[in-house]
Amino acid sequence: MKNTPWLVIYSCFFGLSFLHAVPADQAILTKEEAILVPGVKGGTDFIEFDQERGRLLAGHPGNGTLDIYDTKSKNFLPSIPTGAANDVAVDSKGGRYIVSVSKQQKVVSVDAEKLTITGSIPLPGKADVLTFNSKNGTAYVGHDDATEIWVVDVNAGKVVASIPIAEGPEALVCDEAANRVYANVKSADYIAVIDTVSNISTTSWPTAPAKSPHGLVIDTEGHRLISVGGDGTLVSIDLGSGKVVSSAKVSPRVDQIAYDPVFKRVYCASGLGVLSVVDASGSELKHLGDVTTHKGAHAVTVDNNTHAVWISFTEGASWNDGASYIQKLK
Repeated sequence: MKNTPWLVIYSCFFGLSFLHAVPADQAILTKEEAILVPGVKGGTDFIEFDQERGRLLAGHPGNGTLDIYDTKSKNFLPSIPTGAANDVAVDSKGGRYIVSVSKQQKVVSVDAEKLTITGSIPLPGKADVLTFNSKNGTAYVGHDDATEIWVVDVNAGKVVASIPIAEGPEALVCDEAANRVYANVKSADYIAVIDTVSNISTTSWPTAPAKSPHGLVIDTEGHRLISVGGDGTLVSIDLGSGKVVSSAKVSPRVDQIAYDPVFKRVYCASGLGVLSVVDASGSELKHLGDVTTHKGAHAVTVDNNTHAVWISFTEGASWNDGASYIQKLK
């Protein structure tokens, strides 16, 4: 067997040092030059990737726009004046983007081809995270730092249900095959399991040892959820039992995470300027190492076709007023 060079990486968590020995050609992502988002001020809350069209989607709350970078042509498309866009989901069947808008308290639908706003649905409070269920055409929208998740019938243009939870929905994932939506709830350290037929939260799954859960992804092949706590603990939760079956230490203050289902890696974006890379190819999560990014770069997404990882950050006066950038790592 051919000898593989190994890279030794030191990571620090809460004053303790951990040693990671990993293959050098697997641990580190190469950062490309950051790309300025033209004419846009302020940072992004969440970023997502339109896999079918090869587009990076970035909502800019302070700028009041949804901004789209076409990774194939390497051009930005015209900004869409949605209002304070926080999160965005891709409705592949409907050919549209569904956007949560915080300050103006609404959900906006955008035609993915014409890039025009086709609908605006008022909400009873500030919107934050969202996910979309294409089976029934509904968006599930977290009330920012509050105690409910709204169910929005996008086609009918109205809120059809309100699901009570503990305070602070931080991430939402839709599992259409199981007719479920999963919600990380940061104040109570659990995942709310929502039945999408009855629109009722049927149970909750503790995320311990992960505290204050933020980012959340689903590994459908592995039949598990992967959730990250703000304390720097990543956990794998079995979809059958709802039990934590594995955990790994990553950087603290991770917000959004992304999952590459082919490479089976989890990318954890910390506002401290660290991107933790975790191997999820087996039953045990394994921290491969950390990549230094940019302070405040807490949003991340993956292009599953090219396996490029994308982050966003601001530079300048403040998160609300600074210049906005996106950056590719591969």
